[in-house]
Amino acid sequence: AQRLNVFQHAADIWGSILTSPIVITMEANFDPQFCTATSAVLGSAGPNDVFIDFAGAELANTWYAVALANAMAAVDLAPTANDIGITFNSDVDNPTCLGTRSWYYGYDGNEGTDIELVPVVLHEVGHGLGFLTLVNESDGTEFFGSPDVYERFMFDITTGKHWDEMTDGERAASAINNGNLVWDG
Repeated sequence: AQRLNVFQHAADIWGSILTSPIVITMEANFDPQFCTATSAVLGSAGPNDVFIDFAGAELANTWYAVALANAMAAVDLAPTANDIGITFNSDVDNPTCLGTRSWYYGYDGNEGTDIELVPVVLHEVGHGLGFLTLVNESDGTEFFGSPDVYERFMFDITTGKHWDEMTDGERAASAINNGNLVWDG
């Protein structure tokens, strides 16, 4: 119940700033993820589907996360599926994961040394909404050979190029160009 309350609070925050004629649906669960005494994956998320060249798309030949595509198309493009999938690390509440730190299920800022779940939920929902790139970071290839809307705003200061203007090799190099890859949207 505490986890659900936190998740609903975070969803209400996103809902207060998003404009969409289509309801955004999410599926979330707590499952074990990578965790040691000093390091952990807190959560992971993404869109359950992406769309390209749909009616209402602002940019041709560009991939969009389903929630954004639905809003732009003013229709649910995947009506039988949830839009966002999220997994949170259930092991954070286990003493072998991050030592004595646990999830904090309040949203009053009194987490102390524990990990407040609300900001993690907000962050992961952002990825599900499309604040992510579909580019393969290891080799720089684009998803099915086309750019995603997020990558069109990823700018490498060193090369003076956006990711959609780069070769695969340039994107791979840019992904590890520490401090020189920025967002300019």
